[in-house]
Amino acid sequence: MARASRTRRVAPTAPPAPAATDDWPARAEVTDPTAVLLLTNLRAFKYLTPFLNGAHTLSSAATALECSTSTVAYWIPRFVDVGLLVHLGDQPRAGMAMPMYRAPASQLVVSFRALPFDRRVAMLDSGRMRILRRFLDGLDEAMEHDDSIVLGFSSDAPKSVAVKMVETDEHKTERPYNDGWHTLALTEADARRLSSEMEALVDRYIGRNGPKRYIVHYGLAADPRHRWRSATDDIPG
Repeated sequence: MARASRTRRVAPTAPPAPAATDDWPARAEVTDPTAVLLLTNLRAFKYLTPFLNGAHTLSSAATALECSTSTVAYWIPRFVDVGLLVHLGDQPRAGMAMPMYRAPASQLVVSFRALPFDRRVAMLDSGRMRILRRFLDGLDEAMEHDDSIVLGFSSDAPKSVAVKMVETDEHKTERPYNDGWHTLALTEADARRLSSEMEALVDRYIGRNGPKRYIVHYGLAADPRHRWRSATDDIPG
């Protein structure tokens, strides 16, 4: 891990930064609104990625991205203008020297509050939903081929609906898939503990090299005070 002295404007509570080279900070905070907009444009960010891994010329970045030099040439001046790329100097070669560029650090960070609301939703929700749809496809496929699965429909009170898998304890221990959605009444200490335990459980399995790929979806959040995404949802319960 890089020393704090080689990290720019990092909050004390920030997670560990990736390693950096001798003269390259591990992390730099992006605060300029124009730079934030460009960094959080995932189409643009794709063309910044080579420079987050080291110094590149226009042509070497294009090779790394497997795209045309004209495409990279379109983005480089835009990144430089807002400080997302730094001109390190020129690489000598026969003919015209090639400028070398690199991101100001190997990781660029933006305060969550600094993200414009619409950009935050477009960037984060799209990625979450892509993974969630894949998870649901895999879950449906697994359940469809499991002859022992039945769905139970019940109600604890008028207008309250509960739908859950009905299965034996033995089946629960044998099936290689899971899905559960709950509302829980917790203290803040309970919520912190549950969040840590979920992360620790998943961490135990990260890095294993099994023959089959699985999608893991877990999370915990307080019921929102303002249901802007779900304002028009009629959710039983």
